[in-house]
Amino acid sequence: MTSRTVAAGNQTTTAARPRGRQRGIAHAGLALLLGLLLLGRPAQAYEQRSGTLSLGVQGGAGALSSSDSFSRGATEIGYDSYDFAGGLGIRIRYGLDRSHAVGVSFEDLRFDRKSGEDRELPSQYQLNNFMVDYYVYFHRRYKLSRYVVLGAGFHRPTFRFSDDENILPGEGLTANFGGGMEYFLRRPFALDASVRGYYLRLKGGSAVAGELMLGVHYYLLN
Repeated sequence: MTSRTVAAGNQTTTAARPRGRQRGIAHAGLALLLGLLLLGRPAQAYEQRSGTLSLGVQGGAGALSSSDSFSRGATEIGYDSYDFAGGLGIRIRYGLDRSHAVGVSFEDLRFDRKSGEDRELPSQYQLNNFMVDYYVYFHRRYKLSRYVVLGAGFHRPTFRFSDDENILPGEGLTANFGGGMEYFLRRPFALDASVRGYYLRLKGGSAVAGELMLGVHYYLLN
C-alpha cells in the first residue's frame, strides 16, 4: 500500500510539472502578445480621421543659399551674406481621410549675417512664409507614422538693421517639399519632426532654403 501511495504521489508531481510549465509559457506568451499590441497595435486613437482638425507648433533651424542680391538705389545686399536661421512654425491641418490632410502654415525664419561680413549690412534677413500644404501619410494607423508634404504660397522678407530700422523688399512666391514623422506620446499629443526644402522667388533673384524642425501636434479628436 505504501509503495503504491508513493508511486501515485510521484505520478501526480510529475504530471503537475508539465502543466506548470505550460501555464508559465502561456502566461509569458500572453504578456508578450499584450506588449506587442500595446506598442504596435493599429490604434484608432492615433489616426487622423476624416474631419479631424489639429494644431501644431514647431521650432528649429534653417539655412539659406543664393548667389543673387537685392538692390534699391545705392543699396545692394547679397543674399549670400546670410546663412543660418532660428525658426518657428505654426501648422493647422484638416484630415480629409486616414491618409491625407490639407493645412495652412505660418513660419518665421531669421537668418543671421555671416561673421566677417560688412557691418553696414543689415544684421538679419527675416522670412515669413504663408503656405497651403498637402500631406500624405504612411502607416497612419500606428503610433509612429511618416508623411510627405507639398506646399505653396508666398513669403514676406525683411532686412533688419535694428528693431526700428528695416527694409521691406516686397512679397514673393514660395514652394516647399518635405517629409516628417509623428510619434504619439499619448492621445491626442504627438511629437512632430520634419525636414523641408524651399524654393523662394526673391526680389532680384531666387534662393533655396532648408529647415529642420521639431514640435508638438495636438489633435481635436471626435
